[in-house]
Amino acid sequence: MEQIRVLGYKYIIGIVAVVASLVLTACGGKGDRLQGDIPYKLERTRGDSIALAARFSGNFEYFLAVTDSLAEAGELSPIRADGYRGVAYFQLGQTDKCVEVLRRVVAIDNPPAEDFWEYIHAGTNLVIMLTTNRDYDNAMRTALRLIDKLKDVDSPQRATEMQTLYLCLGDTQMMLERLDDARKSYDEAYQWVLRTPNDSTCRPIAASIETLENISFSLLNHHLDEAGVWVDRMDSLVTLYEKEPKVIEKEVKTLRALVFLHRARFLQMRGQSKEAAYNYDQYARSDYGQGLEGRINGCDYLMAANRYGEAADIYTNLDQFIKEWGYDYDLETIRQNLLPKFRANYLSGRQDSALRVAMQIAEVYDTALVRQKRSESAELATIYDTQGKERKILEQRAENRLVTAISIAIAILALLILAFAVYIFHQWRNTKKKNRIFVDQINEVLEYKKKYRELKQKTQAQQTHPQPLPVMEGSGSLSISDMTELTDEQLFLCLRDLIENEKLFLKPDFGRQTLIEHTGLSKERIGAAFAQGSDSVSLPAYVRELRLDYAVRLMNDQPDIAVEVVSQSSGFTNADTFTRNFRAKYGMTPTTYKQTLNSDK
Repeated sequence: MEQIRVLGYKYIIGIVAVVASLVLTACGGKGDRLQGDIPYKLERTRGDSIALAARFSGNFEYFLAVTDSLAEAGELSPIRADGYRGVAYFQLGQTDKCVEVLRRVVAIDNPPAEDFWEYIHAGTNLVIMLTTNRDYDNAMRTALRLIDKLKDVDSPQRATEMQTLYLCLGDTQMMLERLDDARKSYDEAYQWVLRTPNDSTCRPIAASIETLENISFSLLNHHLDEAGVWVDRMDSLVTLYEKEPKVIEKEVKTLRALVFLHRARFLQMRGQSKEAAYNYDQYARSDYGQGLEGRINGCDYLMAANRYGEAADIYTNLDQFIKEWGYDYDLETIRQNLLPKFRANYLSGRQDSALRVAMQIAEVYDTALVRQKRSESAELATIYDTQGKERKILEQRAENRLVTAISIAIAILALLILAFAVYIFHQWRNTKKKNRIFVDQINEVLEYKKKYRELKQKTQAQQTHPQPLPVMEGSGSLSISDMTELTDEQLFLCLRDLIENEKLFLKPDFGRQTLIEHTGLSKERIGAAFAQGSDSVSLPAYVRELRLDYAVRLMNDQPDIAVEVVSQSSGFTNADTFTRNFRAKYGMTPTTYKQTLNSDK
């Protein structure tokens, strides 16, 4: 959000500064001169009148052509001509050329006295453009140079220029984390706001309010307590503006709405959530707050107030807003807009939407990086051509840009890792849910097998052998009156009772030989009993089933028991064999079964 908000603000300030320059030029006449022959007011020439007429036609390509013609004819000085060219290129969206011609003006060390104010206007517009483009070092140096040139000038026009220059100076210092210097610059800007005389157009007071609004916004973004003081100052100036007889109604309503928004953010920052919500509600009801730009700008408060769902709903229009304002998804825009959109969706529980935003970031990142490199190359070439910068300086600037690009790339990588973590977490939750279902099914099957075995034993005893089956003696061996009279199924039941009642299956070395020793039967007779008398199950498979069932019951009865102990107690030779057989049957390891079983206790 910060990127859109700052660019939108800077765009407005740029327009205000340029229009103010043109209006003052158009309205200025032959006036008194200050010491050193600097005009007290802007002086309009014949060439100015022609150029301004072309400018106010609204056709900026025509305006540019007229300016070039007047310059060639000598009707406009180089400073005035480049000032007008900067306006034309700015309105045409050719910001690189705008910066180029404005640099050309500021590169003049000693401008002619008659072009002094045109020189200052061009320099102020350059500072605004450099700040917008995040070229903070050059913006700071240019602002300080212009402030130095204005320090001994006594003119009503001086206050307007000084407040804008100190505003931009404070912005650059704030972005460079020089907070104390930024505070001093903002205080200087406010002093010049107080000295700025208003006129019948109300343009000076409107520009002053925007100065205070920008300072409030900057301090809020850095979570500084003094932001509240600046919001109050802005509120007071808006109140004065509302009382002016010739106010622009739409403009004053927008400024009043921004007062509500900034106060909401400040109160939320101070923990006064109820008061903050009231101010945001007033903002949201305003015409500006209901528009697309206003709703997008309001997301700063919604995110701070943890109203992530509302912010996520509004952010669905972010792409439309970017398109309408003509922005591109460069690296800074990704960081300041798409990342908050991702956070809003993720924190509101909309994982699918968050993943889509993460994919969008991945898609636009490469294009943004290429665009950033091209923009840097063009800017560096312009600086070199217009100011004769040494190659070393260009390389240093390119290295700084590279560091920024790498930092953003790392941030995007971290975002993608976070998105992957969200996906893994989602999969983990699904797996945990499935495991819970499997555990319940395992226990249901275990209970069913127990009841089924009891029922089947009773039924078979009644239907196939009315007489009692052979029973075990105390020694553990079977006493069978006539072995030949038992069917395979009856023999299986006897052997099953022996294995289960005596818990022979819990012995790791249990096998067919153990049964031979207990019963005196041949291995063929025992094999036939299991193959023909049961459901065609082999003795090893039957024993394995008994051991696994016993292991499940053991873990149910003793949740804290170790897997190795369960393995040994259930008759398995080692834990690996136990784990392999358990996973083959139940689709999970014993450890996972225990964790799932214990998670609900």
